[in-house]
Amino acid sequence: MPTPILLILTAAGFGASPLLIAEAVVHFPPWTLAALRAALGLPLLLLAAGALGPRYRPDWHDLLTALVGGTLVVAIPFVSMAAGMQYIPSGMGGMLYATMPLFTLGLAALFLHDEPATAEQAVRIGTGLIGVALISIPAILAGGFSQAGFGTLMVLISPLSYAAGNVWFRRRRKMPPLVLSAGMFAVGAVTVWPLALLIDGAVPVEPSLAVIGTLLALVVLATIAPNLLNYALVQQAGANRAALAMFLMPGFSVLFGLVFRGERLPLLAFVGLALVIGASTARLPVRVRRLVRGWAGRAAPVAPVPRRRGRRGAGAAGGGRRGGRGGGGPGGGWRSRPPRGGGAGTPPPPPPPPL
Repeated sequence: MPTPILLILTAAGFGASPLLIAEAVVHFPPWTLAALRAALGLPLLLLAAGALGPRYRPDWHDLLTALVGGTLVVAIPFVSMAAGMQYIPSGMGGMLYATMPLFTLGLAALFLHDEPATAEQAVRIGTGLIGVALISIPAILAGGFSQAGFGTLMVLISPLSYAAGNVWFRRRRKMPPLVLSAGMFAVGAVTVWPLALLIDGAVPVEPSLAVIGTLLALVVLATIAPNLLNYALVQQAGANRAALAMFLMPGFSVLFGLVFRGERLPLLAFVGLALVIGASTARLPVRVRRLVRGWAGRAAPVAPVPRRRGRRGAGAAGGGRRGGRGGGGPGGGWRSRPPRGGGAGTPPPPPPPPL
């Protein structure tokens, strides 16, 4: 299948998720809906992992990876997304989920040593947060903070939790993606079902064709299918191009909400979405980066390092005028940078967000 078509189908599948969640949560409470998604999606992923993935026997290290990953990438996002979509438009839910790369940027700067925080990242994160505010303010003004505000916060928990899972996978040994996805869905089903029974209790549902069709469409078309399509997209085009699906997804969410629910989002929300996507993908202009670095240097001055006597270029702390190439201190002429795309031991990106 051509890569552009594969990319569009993946983004469309993920983009349909907020709409189908908003339709399904009318019939199933959030905890029960999340448990059903994980439980019904698990056998499909097991079949896919057996047919498409390599034969793999996990050890205790892999089980811990799946346990934490299943909690962060499946259990928490499934519940919080279902809870939030009760109060906000489905297109707005897709827009808010596009903040996931922004949260990943911030959490990586906090918890990953090879991606230290910079002033430029702070500017990008601040710009993205302004975009989130612009997306959310119209709905909050129209529906009140008790409903639209609560729904916005609950939906934002989903990309934040997935971003935490993304950082977690960066610190773990790599696993086959489909095997990891199946393990995470198993963890999600096992952890959410008891809480669903405790919180929601027995849910009386009329087994109509519309209810069953909505639930199956959510599980198959908007959860498992885009996961498998994204897996094929990564194998065919690489992780960087596959990541574009997350930025195309909000457009499909807005389109589906308009066509099937008559949603019309204000222009301010689209301005906010542009800020979120721009902050996640674009680099600041050179002049702006210089201004930011200069401001950061004045805001947090570094204590001067005493100059060592010796021949020019000697010493790691900048013994010469330009410093040695291996110098890592403030006087060093060359600063080490983390390798782009990860080094040889860096795990690949985690499975795509199941929304």
